[in-house]
Amino acid sequence: MGVSSRQKIEVSAGHPYPVFLGANLEDLGDYMLSRFGNIEQALIITQPVVAKHYADRVRQGFKGCRVDLVTVSAGEGEKSLARLSALVGEAVRLGADRLTLVVALGGGVIGDLAGFFAGVFMRGIRFVQVPTTLLAMVDSSIGGKVAVNHPAGKNLLGAFYPPLAVWTDFSTLASLPWQEVQNGLAETVKHAVLGDPDLFAFLEEHLSKILERDPLILRELTARSLAVKVRLVSQDEREQGVRALLNLGHSFGHALETATEYEGISHGRGVSVGLVAASRLAEERGLIAGADVQRIMNLLSGLGLPISVRGLEAGRLVQLMAADKKNRFGRKVLILPRGIGQAVQVEDCSDEDLRRAWAGVIDSNFPIS
Repeated sequence: MGVSSRQKIEVSAGHPYPVFLGANLEDLGDYMLSRFGNIEQALIITQPVVAKHYADRVRQGFKGCRVDLVTVSAGEGEKSLARLSALVGEAVRLGADRLTLVVALGGGVIGDLAGFFAGVFMRGIRFVQVPTTLLAMVDSSIGGKVAVNHPAGKNLLGAFYPPLAVWTDFSTLASLPWQEVQNGLAETVKHAVLGDPDLFAFLEEHLSKILERDPLILRELTARSLAVKVRLVSQDEREQGVRALLNLGHSFGHALETATEYEGISHGRGVSVGLVAASRLAEERGLIAGADVQRIMNLLSGLGLPISVRGLEAGRLVQLMAADKKNRFGRKVLILPRGIGQAVQVEDCSDEDLRRAWAGVIDSNFPIS
């Protein structure tokens, strides 16, 4: 894909930065060196499989400066203080300093971990997001949130630390396992439900081509999905208002991830089930019609995403939701869909409301207590 097909979207927040779509990995270094000339070292943080496929392509552009590679294992469990400490030690060993550029090459785990590392190392050094998964492209690379997990909850230790740029090369999707594509599709459905009814209809209309991984359709849905997030982030960088709507499905999804210790259910699958739980709760409150809830469930199921879970207890999941970062003074704050294309924040959900929502997505063959 040549430079002429590169698309640029500006995140116009307090610390603006560009999001490039259809960019070449090989061109990243040339862009960064021409735009920010005082780069003496590029520190690529990635995972072994991603490094095998793409590290050399990224390295090609950084002519005239040292490039070092640090790999961490795959999995949400790597977003920990222990891994952060190990990264600091490795960076010091490699001679990283305040002029080092961190290149977060990978999916959401790498973006969160490498971004948080960049934000705290020597009180903050520069970094660039290079998402290689659909989930990272449409969601986690946009908005400047970086974090690591804590046993008490997901992303409890984090910061707002925007990158210099987001550099998206769609060719990385070709090697992506289908389950990883599905994680990004869950976030895309979420974006459509909360902010773009036309995108929702597009996903329904092109379901078969999405399942075939048609590259043009994937590129189109990526651009339209991240545009929803860019719009909200540009209005509310630090999540004091409308940006909170992006958490639709996440209060439920994060509880699922925590309950399974980040091993039993992926982020996208948690969001998928969370969307259904939030939609059922919204239907109960008269915010969304049953027919629209069914459309959401049909689309998620059509994409191969789960709309229910097994073997978990509603009471335990409600308890885990108490640690959600959106909660205020003990009140559980939730984002619920208002039809397809809008969402609303509510603060008056009782534990019994949440138990009923969970009951709607927990397989009835398993206990709810």
